[in-house]
Amino acid sequence: MGHTAKQSGGAAAKLALAGILGIACWTHASAADRTGPSVYLEAGQTLEDGRDTTTSTIGLRMPMQRTFWDGRVTGNWDLYLSEWRTRGLAGQRRHYSQVGLVPMFRYRFDAGQSPWFVEGGIGVSYMNEPYQTESKRFSTQWNFSDHLGLGRNFGSARQHELGLYVKHVSNAGLRRPNPGETFVQLRYGYNF
Repeated sequence: MGHTAKQSGGAAAKLALAGILGIACWTHASAADRTGPSVYLEAGQTLEDGRDTTTSTIGLRMPMQRTFWDGRVTGNWDLYLSEWRTRGLAGQRRHYSQVGLVPMFRYRFDAGQSPWFVEGGIGVSYMNEPYQTESKRFSTQWNFSDHLGLGRNFGSARQHELGLYVKHVSNAGLRRPNPGETFVQLRYGYNF
C-alpha cells in the first residue's frame, strides 16, 4: 500500500512540476529572446550494468519565443524520434521506435550571457510497442520522458552546441509494471 501511494505521489509531483514550469514560462515571460529553430542528434546507452540497450535520436527544437528571469531562462519545445536497440526475449535483437514532445527550460549562467547552460523538462512519449528485454518489461506505450542536461554553445554565432543529457522514460506509476529506463546521451545541435 505504501509503495503504491509513493508511486502515485511521484506521478502527481511530475505532473505538477510540468504544469508549473509551463505556466511560469507563458505567464512570466517576455518576447525579448527570439532565436530560431535548431536540430539535434543524440546517441546514448542505458545506465544499468549488464544491459546493452542503446538509443539514437534526431530532434527538432522550436523556441517558445519567451524568456524569463531577466533572460537567464528560455523555453523550447523538443520534438524527437528515437530508435532503441536492445536484446529482447531469447537474446534476439529488438528495435523500438519512440516519438516524444518535451517542453525544455534552459538556464544560462552569467546573467544569461554564458555559453554554458543547464536545462531540463518533462514531457510525453509514445513507443511503437511496449519495450521488453529479458529482464524488464514496460506495461504501456505512452510514457513520461524526463530530460536533464548540461551543455555549451560554440561557434562565431553560438550556432553549435554539445551537451550531456540524462533521459528517464517511465509511465510514472500509472500502470504496472513500471521499471523505467534511464539513458545517458551525448547531443550535438545546430541552431539556425
